[in-house]
Amino acid sequence: MQNKRCDLHIHSKFSDSDADIEDIFKAAVSKGVSCIAITDHDTVDGMEKAILYSKSYNIELIEAIELSVAMADTEVHILGYLIDSKNKKLKEAVAQIKKLRRERLASMIERLNKIGVKLDREEVFSKIKNNTPTRLHLALAMVEKGVVTSLVEAFRRYLAPGRPGYVGRFKYSVKEAIDLIKECAGLSFLAHPQALKSESWIGEFVSWGLDGLEVVYPRFSEAKTLYYKNIADKYGLLKSGGSDAHGTFKKFTNVGDVTVPYSWVQEMKQRKIKISNSNTQ
Repeated sequence: MQNKRCDLHIHSKFSDSDADIEDIFKAAVSKGVSCIAITDHDTVDGMEKAILYSKSYNIELIEAIELSVAMADTEVHILGYLIDSKNKKLKEAVAQIKKLRRERLASMIERLNKIGVKLDREEVFSKIKNNTPTRLHLALAMVEKGVVTSLVEAFRRYLAPGRPGYVGRFKYSVKEAIDLIKECAGLSFLAHPQALKSESWIGEFVSWGLDGLEVVYPRFSEAKTLYYKNIADKYGLLKSGGSDAHGTFKKFTNVGDVTVPYSWVQEMKQRKIKISNSNTQ
């Protein structure tokens, strides 16, 4: 049990990846990963399929989500683990977020058109279909049109915060996201803390009920991993980590390339039981 390897940060085609749910499970099997979390951005649309494949491939699934939220006009990502993906309030929330994301993407296309980057709104949305719109969909369109030569260039020149095509429109604050995750029986974790504008914010997040910190991540050195583990220990936070795989859209990382021990999942489950018991007393 202690030797089980877990990848707790994976994206599917239901958000900003081109990976089918079944292909994710096939990749996990090939890499010897025994437990995964599919953490799509602002959606749980793929969870029903994932639950079925979890059984057929005999790989434990942690129901999860990654919420894009705002802190002082800065984008922050909060992971929700061990959530109830069928929770009514969560379903309503992600439906509203999808609508807001579609409006955001339309605004970004308008901005890009105004500076001479011509993208057809209907063409972009026809390829997204009913999936949750993300900036990556715009980056892909820009590569296809020859505006840029790579996804990295699209973000660096146009789509990253502070660049001319970026629009930061989010439904939730960090605190609201933490509260939402708690309402659907989950645990909240700060994703990729190295991207945080101010590390002092972690203490604030903890005061709002943050449960954990992502401490293992692609391209982290041993020193950086140890640094974030120490921060987690300082605040009494749980630990998580994973590949942040996005199919072929992130060629430097794949399912199972970055894993964490199963003992971390066990600690999550123990924390959830403890919270549940305290809420019933």
